[in-house]
Amino acid sequence: MNFDLKKRLLIEKPVFPEGSENLWIHCSSVGEFNTLRPLLSYLKERFTLILTYFSPRAKAYLEEQKDLYDLLHPLPIDLPWTIRRFEEWLSPVGILIMERELWPSFIYFTKSRKILLNAYARGGILERLLSPHYHLIITRSDKDRKTFLNNGAKRVKTCGNLKTASFPPQVAGPDIKKNKAKLMVAGSTHQGEERLILKCLKEMIREGDLRIVIAPRHISRTEEIQNLADSLGLKAHRWTEKKEGWEILILDTLGDLTSFYSVCDVAFVGGTFVPVGGHNLLEPAFFDKPVLFGPHTEKVEDLERILIDLGLGFKVSSAEELRKKLLSALSLNINTGGRLRELGIAVTQCYLKEIFSELKKG
Repeated sequence: MNFDLKKRLLIEKPVFPEGSENLWIHCSSVGEFNTLRPLLSYLKERFTLILTYFSPRAKAYLEEQKDLYDLLHPLPIDLPWTIRRFEEWLSPVGILIMERELWPSFIYFTKSRKILLNAYARGGILERLLSPHYHLIITRSDKDRKTFLNNGAKRVKTCGNLKTASFPPQVAGPDIKKNKAKLMVAGSTHQGEERLILKCLKEMIREGDLRIVIAPRHISRTEEIQNLADSLGLKAHRWTEKKEGWEILILDTLGDLTSFYSVCDVAFVGGTFVPVGGHNLLEPAFFDKPVLFGPHTEKVEDLERILIDLGLGFKVSSAEELRKKLLSALSLNINTGGRLRELGIAVTQCYLKEIFSELKKG
């Protein structure tokens, strides 16, 4: 894995555009970038966008999205002198930071106006210490807003969860043959969840009523999941093998999950049957797909409420309940009437208003 240490240590000096208003945007990984995506085209009309990231695995994906920003660079090592030097070279009109990046030097030693986007509070000493150093924090909920204010934040506004605005672009769904079986996509799964799902639904799979695409949160677990399916007597293939006749398809590429959600009959979103707190529940819902999720939704409670209000969300408290809720969800004919898109537009407008207002103060 390439960490680009020379760039992170600023041994290699980046070449920034001259004579432009540079806006520094930091997204740790692919998920944060995709959440920010609805704002990027509007920001790019006004500013030159310098995008930094942390996760080395995100680099290849972000390089493919270069029409949405002007320069891509790994986040410098979090030391006072590297952070300050990068900021001095860049001379940004402001810094936008996505969600929950607790880098002490980055937050404390930069002098530009800092705005935290799609913020959520989880507690901890770093959160309390760094909150007062943002010029503006835009939160997902009023509960988060109150927590940040109690932490000493200067200015906090609630605009809602930016994930509601992250409608995927029109994508061509994958050409997969499943005969007459229904298709379930289990996205962003963690260790333990695949075993629960496959054991619970094994009979439906064997009878030819159900086919499952598993997209693990970490594709390094592909072989582990294939071995699990083999041990249960289920025929599993990897997506990159391009084979037919599968019962379980393991998605072993990055960036393709959305296209699979677009063609499924029902989805399960991972990180909810294990104590992770949940991942983005809305991704399948953008295609009016019913969404199953487990009891651990601490990080996505607001998204859970939205889905339940729309009639798209099915919370499953146990493995025994999974099959029952799955059958119930498959019987639905869902049409949300564009309510989710309307919510996303309102959230986008709120974020842009607050961002532009704050940057003008600089």
